[in-house]
Amino acid sequence: MKYNFNKVLNRKEGNCRKWSNHVIKEKFGLNEDAIPMDLADIDFECAPAIKESILKRASVGDYSYTFIGDDFYDAIINWNKRRFDVYIEKDWIKLTFGTVSTLHYIVQAYTKEGEGVLINTPAYDPFAEAVVNNNRKLCCSSLKLDNNRYYLDLEDMENQMKYENIRLLIFCSPQNPSGRIWTKEELYQVSELCLKYNVILVSDEIHRDIIFKDYRFVSLWNAHPEIYKNSIICVSPNKGFNLGGLKTSYVLIRDVKIRETLLERLKSNSITSPNVFAIPAIVAAYNESEEWLDAMTSYVEENFEIVYDFFETNIPKAKVMKSDSSFLAWIDVREVFRNEEESKEFFRHANLTMVVGSYFVKDGDGFIRINVGCPRETLNEALNRIKKKIGRASCRERV
Repeated sequence: MKYNFNKVLNRKEGNCRKWSNHVIKEKFGLNEDAIPMDLADIDFECAPAIKESILKRASVGDYSYTFIGDDFYDAIINWNKRRFDVYIEKDWIKLTFGTVSTLHYIVQAYTKEGEGVLINTPAYDPFAEAVVNNNRKLCCSSLKLDNNRYYLDLEDMENQMKYENIRLLIFCSPQNPSGRIWTKEELYQVSELCLKYNVILVSDEIHRDIIFKDYRFVSLWNAHPEIYKNSIICVSPNKGFNLGGLKTSYVLIRDVKIRETLLERLKSNSITSPNVFAIPAIVAAYNESEEWLDAMTSYVEENFEIVYDFFETNIPKAKVMKSDSSFLAWIDVREVFRNEEESKEFFRHANLTMVVGSYFVKDGDGFIRINVGCPRETLNEALNRIKKKIGRASCRERV
């Protein structure tokens, strides 16, 4: 193996939030031997080219305000074309500093207080926070669960767009927490609704870099020939290359009016110079780290196979949703635990962290999400801890 994904990093040395003893104790009541499986980042050493690019930039000894050069734009343009067959131009790209904060600016820029913003649930909770914290009306369209796989309820989405004064749809593609990749036809149908009701479609595509071998990701602009006129694509190398601490997100906006509206909002919030290490990191990720990403994706897909087999063998009533992408396992535990508190207690006794389904705004009760983007040794230890706790009376009869 050219890249050693089995290497176990001491992430506490880097003040990693997920592995912080303080955070683990404060948030979960666990000790320093806990294995965190909650926060959505990977536990692998970053791609060598990224590390080298940051060290090279650090050696300059100048960390002042940063200019964004053409190498940044060229890297993004080439990556999107090569990897996703998406054609973009320099003017359509705007570097932002975190997708979550960008969603707040988007809500502020295109909606007024009291207007509706639609999301599909279960959903990443910051989607809802971006709406509610800006005094907009949160509207939720529940995903339909059929044979342990999610589908869009297009009829419900249309009714809400028609009657709930919806101005914005925040759409997760691939979907978090399930890893579901939407088909070209599904994206086309969503686009049709947004165009029909003049709803700006915000496509959050930050998990698109990690796509498993039997699946194909379709970016929004490749699904409908007209949706570029009414959409924003949010992108980031943070998930695929683990660069969350550098704030390396960006948006793609082709329509001039929509683009200028967001740029004005960013200026009003004094969003100007980027992190000094973000630019070389993005360039190195997109220009020199594709082989590393493919190898890491294959490793994580193998981790999923281990997880599927473990639960089928040891806790067959826990249904792990088949994931198309990313490193987050979404597990239906409604037949295993009586309630959410019981599931939390089980994982506390196992000295593991996870994310409870209620975090995902709506429709997540009875589910849990665990992060499997980690070295095999870490994953096997976590699963062994679960196995040891299966015999406890709280869930013995139902597993």
